[in-house]
Parts: sequence; C-alpha cells; structure tokens
Amino acid sequence: MSRRVVQPLIYLVIGLAAIGFLWKIFTDPSGLFKQLLITAAIAVVIIFIAKKLMAKKMGQQSTAYQRAAKQSSKLKKKKAAPRRNASHLRVIPSKRLTPRKRLLQEDKKQNPFTVIEGRKGKKKNRALF
Repeated sequence: MSRRVVQPLIYLVIGLAAIGFLWKIFTDPSGLFKQLLITAAIAVVIIFIAKKLMAKKMGQQSTAYQRAAKQSSKLKKKKAAPRRNASHLRVIPSKRLTPRKRLLQEDKKQNPFTVIEGRKGKKKNRALF
C-alpha cells in the first residue's frame, strides 16, 4: 500500500480508539480501570518472562565471553613479561642500504599477494558475451 492510503487509516484507527476510550470513561469507569489493570498485569508477566529468557541466553554468551577474556589476558601477561637486559649483548648497526634496495625491500614486506598469471596475451571472444 502506498503512503497516501496508510496514513489516513492510521489516523482513523487512532481516532476510533480515542472515541472508544472516552466513551468507556463516561459509561463504565470501573470497568475501564479493571481492564487497564489486567492489561498492565499481562504486560508485566510477558516482560518478566522475556527478560528471564534473555538472561539465560545472555548468560551463556557471557560465560563464553568471560572465558575468552581470561584467555586473552593470560596471553597479554605472557607477552608483556619484562625482558631482562643482558649486559653481554650489544646492538650491531646494520649496513645502510641504498634507497633503491630499501624501497624494494619495503615493497616486498608490504605486499603479501601472489600474482596469478591469466590470459593476458589472448584476445577476448566478443561473440560469447
């Protein structure tokens, strides 16, 4: 349905609900109060059940998350363990590379992709398209 049709229908339903509510207030206020209490009680029960079901589902996810977090923190502690500085070790400066060799080495490090040879030399058969 288009928006032009739906919007007046929504206004019609809301208007009829308002008229019914006002009619119920003037003709039977105690019945309206009782109906509102029953509706609220049913809503509370449904929300309570939904939260319990969601808590069980979230509890399962939460335990898995906590287990993974503990494992991650153990790995971080192992990696962050302080290293001892050995006094007998010394840093040897490396030979300086020429700019071209340095660029070639950087390109090799940054490109983990492999080249797949294709049909570069063959012409495309346009009749198949």
